[in-house]
Amino acid sequence: MTKVIHLPSPRAGTRVHLSAQSPKQSTGTPCGIDRQQAIENALNMALYFMRQPGNTAANLWAATARANRALTLLKQASQGNSLDSPASVLGRA
Repeated sequence: MTKVIHLPSPRAGTRVHLSAQSPKQSTGTPCGIDRQQAIENALNMALYFMRQPGNTAANLWAATARANRALTLLKQASQGNSLDSPASVLGRA
């Protein structure tokens, strides 16, 4: 039997970003460091899925999705477009 830990609210486990510690601008537009981290994370995740043993179709699909996400972020960065929200930088939009 598994032990379930109940949180006080659905959002109790989310991170809190303090404005003094956050490198993001007050408008919610991510700075260059956040974009670079998102690009590197997407590429690293693509490599992670490609290195999994078995080379299943699901791993190939996941690696392709992460690589496409990195390409989209690179395209936006090269065009000088700012993203709408920090969530879209992290791929959670």
